[in-house]
Amino acid sequence: RRINMNKHIPLLSAFLVFQLVIVGLLFSANPAMDNVSEQKPLLTINSDAISQIKVIEDDEEISFVQKDNEWQLDGYSELILQKNKLNALTSELANLQVTWPVTNTTSSHERFNLTEDNFEKQIIFTDKDGNEQVLLLGKSPSYKQLYVRDITDNDVYSIKFSAYQVSADVNNWFDKSMLAIDSISKINHSQVNLAKVDEDWQLTPPSALAEQQSLDSGSIEDFINQLTSLSVTGLSTEPLQATNTLTVLNDQDEAFVYRFAENSDNYFVQRDDIEHWFTLPKAKFEQLANLTLNQFTAQQENNKEEDSARLSDE
Repeated sequence: RRINMNKHIPLLSAFLVFQLVIVGLLFSANPAMDNVSEQKPLLTINSDAISQIKVIEDDEEISFVQKDNEWQLDGYSELILQKNKLNALTSELANLQVTWPVTNTTSSHERFNLTEDNFEKQIIFTDKDGNEQVLLLGKSPSYKQLYVRDITDNDVYSIKFSAYQVSADVNNWFDKSMLAIDSISKINHSQVNLAKVDEDWQLTPPSALAEQQSLDSGSIEDFINQLTSLSVTGLSTEPLQATNTLTVLNDQDEAFVYRFAENSDNYFVQRDDIEHWFTLPKAKFEQLANLTLNQFTAQQENNKEEDSARLSDE
């Protein structure tokens, strides 16, 4: 027996309309459901007016302050900050949009480490008028996700953000290559003095070559590359006394004095235009601090042949 589907089309259409009416009534009866997909800013204070951000983690805390439209670490104004990491805090997190909270129960605050006494990280945003908003960052539900809540609100949100993007450790924020110099024209050290003349490196007084010695341009360029790519490992808080110095001039004849120190198998460097000392790997320290003229010289070929002949006769 063949069923005529055309007869059932009006009935199916009426049923679909009935379902749509029911859904509409549910949303009109519960306005909150109408806002499920609507986004709102995580921060209620104006993100463009933020003038200070404090990060608290365990027993450590650091503060970022804005001066002359530039962000700097409070107490470390000379440090050059990593812009990508700073933007994650001042732009990405500060301008995050959220939708529907995953929970709003006080028991979830304990479970997700979002209480005033138990949190992973606390971030305090302060605007130019002194208004504050405190965010608590808690556990991570999944990769690149964090639970967060405003300390004055019970609502808990899951945001796309990683815990490593925010830290109270100064070493995670500054540019480790900030002591490097782009172009170098002169090197002055107690053991060796060099100047670049017409793209060639030459010794300058009081440095002088011994008989049958010549400059090894490859070794000099390797050393220059160590300075132009110089990268420190961290900030030091130890009081230090320099044991070696190295003066470097760039192409604009600006002089920079590097100071080196070591203490209990730890190695440090400072540049005269920055008050702070920084830590260095031992190998890098030895390459830069313990210079000798011999490391930049090569024995001339005729002298090598004489030495070889003398050894053969012996």
